[in-house]
Amino acid sequence: MNIQPWWVLLALAGHGVAWAGDMAECRAIADDQGRLACYDRLNGVVQPVSKVSVPASTMAAQALPLAMAAPSPALHEDGWGDTSGLGAQTLAQRWELEPQYQDGTFRIKPYQPMYILPLSWRKNINNDPCSPNPLNCSRRGSQDYDRLETKIQLSFKTKLWQDVLGSDVDLWGAYTQQSFWQSYDSRNSSPFRETDYQPELWATFPLNAGPDWLKLKMINVGAVHQSNGETNPLSRSWNRLYTSFGLSSGDLSVVVKPWWRIPESATGDNNPDVSDFVGRMETVAVYPWRGNVFSLTWRNNLKFGSGTPNRSFFQLEWAFPISGNLHGYVQAFNGWGDSLQNYNFHNQGIGLGISLIEWR
Repeated sequence: MNIQPWWVLLALAGHGVAWAGDMAECRAIADDQGRLACYDRLNGVVQPVSKVSVPASTMAAQALPLAMAAPSPALHEDGWGDTSGLGAQTLAQRWELEPQYQDGTFRIKPYQPMYILPLSWRKNINNDPCSPNPLNCSRRGSQDYDRLETKIQLSFKTKLWQDVLGSDVDLWGAYTQQSFWQSYDSRNSSPFRETDYQPELWATFPLNAGPDWLKLKMINVGAVHQSNGETNPLSRSWNRLYTSFGLSSGDLSVVVKPWWRIPESATGDNNPDVSDFVGRMETVAVYPWRGNVFSLTWRNNLKFGSGTPNRSFFQLEWAFPISGNLHGYVQAFNGWGDSLQNYNFHNQGIGLGISLIEWR
């Protein structure tokens, strides 16, 4: 099944913008008024001198040359230098949840991780993908894919409508493409084993609820289509409605996303049991630490004590700075559904490559 026309969003291209500054020097100020003045300075707020009394030591520190008073901006302009104090701020900036982060419409931003993994190794090979629909069982037989290949992911989002009907709600659109390239299989002309396409549309509701140690910062309500664009017997696709919840706790940010699959006719459903393998919920946790960013993804089918086995997918990602906006990238996974064509195939793998911009 090809991508449905009513789902197709404009292809988004360009470079993402970097974000998240370093406010560690403000946190280190013991005096309450001095610390407030420091935060105001970073946010461009000018306070009358009579209302804020800043200790001489604080004023002296703020008057120091930038290279002495704070880490170099080059280390922080993309959020990868000193990542202390990100967490909720990163979540708020990335999703423009607060007025100072609102950036207007139709600006291209990064969405999911964007990377190229020249070394992507899989433990098992699924030469003949098959689903319960008899029209979707491959019989390639002699085709023997390499375990080592190149994996590429591009992902962009843009805000389509800011402050919908005068509210705080924003409407977003996104496009994500993931390709598996048999780049080392020269005997078969290095084919692309599979490419998955995922257009998406959602509304973001900003919030600030809960205790300080665990804040609910947003709720997203959206719809997503995913397809590999193939014809039968390799065609795979599904449509989902979801609600995601963005939470923050210190530097840790977590997005929990349960979904409901839109039913299809029995004859036209390429993968009728996809929810039992790929899952009905996804949780993504992101934690920045000393210039590195760690991300853990967990998907689960939410089947417990029933006839259908409980199945999960785990993926660990580690991004670390190399030079400027160039970052090293490691990705390891274990579970069901590492790609749409292999939705009901259990596998393990690890990849090494680079990422040009931060994500999540």
